[in-house]
Amino acid sequence: MKQQKLQQELDKRVRELACLYKVGKEIRYDGGLEPILINTTGHLIEAMQFPESASATIHFDGHDYSHKPASKKSVKRSFTCDLIIRGARRGTIEVNYLEDNPFLEEEKRLIDEIGLRISKKIERVELTEELRHHAGRMERLVEEKTRELEKSKKRYEDLFMDAPVPLLISRLNGDILKANHAFYRLLGYPEDESVRLNFVKDNLYENPSVRPDIYKMLVENRCVEGFELTLLDRNGKPIPVIGSYIFLDFDGERCVESVYKDIRVRKELERKLIEHNENLEKNVRERTRDLENQTNLLMKKNQELVSLTDKLRESKTRIQTLFRAITDTVTVIDPEMNILLSNQKIVGKKGKCYKKIFGREQKCDNCLAARVFEERSSVSQEKVIDDEYYLLQAYPIFDEKSDVSAVLEISRVITKEKNMEKQLLQADKLASLGQLVSGIGHEINNPNTFIRGNLFIVQEAMKDIFPILDEYHKKYPDLKIARLNYDIFQKNIPILVDDMVEGANRIKGIVDGLKKFAKRDEGLLNETVDINLITEACLRLVDNQIRRTADVKVNLDHNLPAVIGNSQKLQQVIVNILINASQAIEKPRGTIHVMSRFNDTQVILEIGDDGAGMDEKTTKLMFDPFFTTKRRQGGTGLGLSIVHGIIKEHRGSIAVDSKPGVGTTFTISIPRVQKEV
Repeated sequence: MKQQKLQQELDKRVRELACLYKVGKEIRYDGGLEPILINTTGHLIEAMQFPESASATIHFDGHDYSHKPASKKSVKRSFTCDLIIRGARRGTIEVNYLEDNPFLEEEKRLIDEIGLRISKKIERVELTEELRHHAGRMERLVEEKTRELEKSKKRYEDLFMDAPVPLLISRLNGDILKANHAFYRLLGYPEDESVRLNFVKDNLYENPSVRPDIYKMLVENRCVEGFELTLLDRNGKPIPVIGSYIFLDFDGERCVESVYKDIRVRKELERKLIEHNENLEKNVRERTRDLENQTNLLMKKNQELVSLTDKLRESKTRIQTLFRAITDTVTVIDPEMNILLSNQKIVGKKGKCYKKIFGREQKCDNCLAARVFEERSSVSQEKVIDDEYYLLQAYPIFDEKSDVSAVLEISRVITKEKNMEKQLLQADKLASLGQLVSGIGHEINNPNTFIRGNLFIVQEAMKDIFPILDEYHKKYPDLKIARLNYDIFQKNIPILVDDMVEGANRIKGIVDGLKKFAKRDEGLLNETVDINLITEACLRLVDNQIRRTADVKVNLDHNLPAVIGNSQKLQQVIVNILINASQAIEKPRGTIHVMSRFNDTQVILEIGDDGAGMDEKTTKLMFDPFFTTKRRQGGTGLGLSIVHGIIKEHRGSIAVDSKPGVGTTFTISIPRVQKEV
């Protein structure tokens, strides 16, 4: 008995090994996957304990492969294992018994092992196919790149000659070996290269000494970019350009490749920029006056609206009937357009609706009441009759037979609302003025960026040029540059360049201030604000207006702690006070002092002037809305009222010390940010 059991176990192992051997042989086969998968199912059946009642199927990518397919209805026992290819489940191996025979653990391990080997085979087949496809693509790619390289060589030559900017290659002695058409056009020479040029011999530089400077910078930096110089055309006319240079090996010789950019248009734009800046100040003043006029008009319309609201409220309290809450003209109209009922005495209870309400002799075009009788539903419409705007609403009144027996029509005159809407649209246009200021600032900032960058290059160039000029001056004491003796030129030109740098930086500061001042703000008091920084920004912003009447003395504490608030609102406060201070100075020249300091709890900013000052009565009323002493000059009386409101929002205070003939000092105190916070 024991011998028989051992023989059975041996037979099982032999079947398993035979199955693994056959499957391994199938896997080593280089043909398609389909015969391998079908044959594998046959080998699995032979390795089972009861092959006569076994069936096997491999499900892969939506297809079934089976040596001996079985009906689902006849399956009694089933065991499956997943086919995992490159981390993804792509199918299963399913082995079934048609009789109720249990699967041995050895059979399950055999099926799992076969599943693992089949998964590896599928993965190798797919990787081999991908590798073959990739190799073909690489060969095609190499061929394409080779053709592109040949095309690019020709394209480079064409681009060099037809490039819109001047390009050229020259020897170190100035001989031009190769130049494109744009270079010859720039200087007015024939484009067929019939004229051989040399920078030095043919006097192509307005200042010949510039070429050694270029070589020196090339040796030091390996390339030169954005170098501004002046060339001379065929007739000796100067052409300002920006040149870029690199060393280049041309036919085994070290040469220089140059690119030039014609900046004659830019020079003209710089001149126009100065004119534009002057016009900008004028436009800002005009827009400010327009804004103030529109503000006054809006305030008047607001007062009219408040008055109208009061009248409506009084009307409500007087009406004691069903129409107590209705202020519009309410009428009930029959199918013949006769008035049956009205809440207005002037309309009465009889007569045609179009005559009693609108003063017309004929029925209105597109009559609302007629539409309600026809459509049996409510309608509304706006109409313009004799320059008056009406909002008409009509509702059907049904009788017991569900027929429309009458129409309830509500008529409202909305002329004032329409006019107010137009005024609000105008105010919205004024709100877009801030966006216009930001856009103008952007347009100024672009060319100013070029100016600042080029001035930096000029400063660097002057540092390199002066040692060369000094040596040259020793040999030629009579040297003159720009019709100036060299000593005067050497002393004053750096100062002029520094002044231009300072002016460009000042333009940038003014533009940045304008853009920040015009920036749309959400009004939240959640920023950590440096009072010194926004004070300096405000001074730059209003500098043009202040410097006409006063000198500004600034004393800011550099250790000033921050405050929590809204930087744009605080900027509005400081700008308002600074402008008021400049307008208060009536003598030929006054002084405005600005000082910041702090104590244990607060940051303090003082802004004072030595202008006309104010009496006690004016001081008490100055923060009231619409109070102004400059009504004739277009003042609205809202500036200091807004200032007072902003400081209160920041949980701060504002104090005023003013005396007629002495001056005025505003002291602003805002809680500081404590270290522990």
